[in-house]
Amino acid sequence: MVFLFLAAASVALFAFLSIAAFAGTHAQERKERDRFALLKSLAEQPTESAQKVIDLLREQEEQARVKKEREERRGFLIGGLILVAAGVGVLIMFLALAKDGLWTVGLIPVLVGVVLTSIGVFSRPGR
Repeated sequence: MVFLFLAAASVALFAFLSIAAFAGTHAQERKERDRFALLKSLAEQPTESAQKVIDLLREQEEQARVKKEREERRGFLIGGLILVAAGVGVLIMFLALAKDGLWTVGLIPVLVGVVLTSIGVFSRPGR
């Protein structure tokens, strides 16, 4: 009975994930198609207002790029800090369990976390 429940839950989970992925992809595709149609109509009738619309679209693209870079940098910071915390926890655990140098295993995630955090802190936008 439990196996049947787990199987049904697994199928429902994967069905939901596939539908969610399809919906997100479909919305993005529709947005790109509308943008292409707008650019095509602007290219066919070049006017002063068309140039303003093109400038607005370029500005929106730049804002999206800056936002993506900010989110990427934040991801490095969060990931690095989580790794540092986990490494310190492992280090303390091994210090409490064994006194013969096993604690140095905890330095691995700590150092990786320090590197990720420093990438997030010192990375410059536009690179």
